[in-house]
Amino acid sequence: MDIHHLADADGHIIEPGDLWVERLPVDLRPMAPHYYRDDAGVFHSRIYGIDIESLPVMHGGISPKDMLENMGLSCAMGMPLERVFAGSDRDRHTILDAPSWALDGHERLDFNTRHGVSRAVLYPTYMLAGGTLLPHIAPAVCRVYNDWMLDDYCAGSGGRLIPVATLPLTDVEAAVAETRRVAERGFQAVFIRTNPVQGTKYSDRSFDPLWRAIVDTGLKLGLHPLPMWDQDGTSRGYRLPDIMAASCLGFPMDMIYTLYDMMAGGVFDRFPTMPTMILEAGVGWLPSFFERFEEHREQFGRLKTPEWKTPPMEIFLRQMMVTVEACEEIDLKIALEFLPADHVALASDWPHYDGTPDLVTGFKKAGHGLDPAALAIVATGTMERWFPSH
Repeated sequence: MDIHHLADADGHIIEPGDLWVERLPVDLRPMAPHYYRDDAGVFHSRIYGIDIESLPVMHGGISPKDMLENMGLSCAMGMPLERVFAGSDRDRHTILDAPSWALDGHERLDFNTRHGVSRAVLYPTYMLAGGTLLPHIAPAVCRVYNDWMLDDYCAGSGGRLIPVATLPLTDVEAAVAETRRVAERGFQAVFIRTNPVQGTKYSDRSFDPLWRAIVDTGLKLGLHPLPMWDQDGTSRGYRLPDIMAASCLGFPMDMIYTLYDMMAGGVFDRFPTMPTMILEAGVGWLPSFFERFEEHREQFGRLKTPEWKTPPMEIFLRQMMVTVEACEEIDLKIALEFLPADHVALASDWPHYDGTPDLVTGFKKAGHGLDPAALAIVATGTMERWFPSH
């Protein structure tokens, strides 16, 4: 397999801990997200003016200590996880210890080039949850992040770093406005988290103005999991005990639920031209679950989901793509056996804990024995189709 570089359809950045306390409107700064070390070197994270460490318990019964430790996973690529979960407060690896390339786009370009990545679509880390902040602060927090990504992190990359905007989903009208604003600014895509927003599912007609705005502006929609305990989903519903369970189960299960909800609720039938990316949830489950979806649509659909007109695989082939992590051998094999190669794109998840720096070698190993032409499409072709370089 003569592949020397890859295109990354789902990488991440790390937001500076003081981004919002420096850039939000002055009256909102006391409520801003803020993570930092104090004079004694102890890590803190604040939101809504509250130090997380001071809370007795967090959503889903998770302890504040666990949540603060979990933040260190966001930039723990290639390191023993004991660094994240063990040791004294001052020695523990945190989100503030991210490599400089995760916070600086010029260094990211150099890192990508040295590791065989030609172009990268970039999602947030902290701001994966930004859209579900309370509505009095979410719009401004999203604006600050989106502008920083476009004007600072990705500036001067010549299209090699592609920012994806986050939306204030707790206020649909504000989300529509931000969709239009970022489209005018040159963004190519927005994303939503794969959980109901404060109990409201994406199939609810209240979200239709957002889908319409995405279609009208020509943007793409990313579905990106964040299986935390603050919103309805796998972690909260099953009372998962820790980040290991949430990461293992929540990413695919939240995605499966969201796709079912949006398909069954007729979202993709009402908006058949909304390009939609299935991100960081694996792919091995997709062919069999879509077959199961269709069996139930045929049997129950006319009675239970009358707005669901189109078979799931037809929806996928018409308007979707899915990412596979470059080193996942079984996922890649299943994807290329049951899906067209030009609907499958590679993802790095850099710099999160499950990222692998040597992506090219990992992809070659995972793709051993598979069709070289299909692998070449997965390596760069699908990304080129969704995010043309010229």
